[in-house]
Amino acid sequence: MSAKMTHIYDWLDEPPAEMSAGEKFAREFLNEFTKPACEKNHAMLDATKLFCTYQGKRYRCTGASRMGDVWLTADFNRGTGYDLRIEVDGITEWSNAP
Repeated sequence: MSAKMTHIYDWLDEPPAEMSAGEKFAREFLNEFTKPACEKNHAMLDATKLFCTYQGKRYRCTGASRMGDVWLTADFNRGTGYDLRIEVDGITEWSNAP
């Protein structure tokens, strides 16, 4: 039996015991991204780049799904779309730089 996936909304709602500046940045970006389109700050999202490490490799995080997964791309210049859709718990080293 597989472990239950941590939904992005659950991750955003759960205050961590300790939070790095990178994780705070990621939570702010992903919280904004998951809002309904009419409530999003599109200018902020367009101007923001979020990076992370997943399985030892750096990726750009382009967003998150209402289904609960996070979107990653290996192309640091790609602003939309994804190569991987993964669970947020598998991500480390959040930052605004590659």
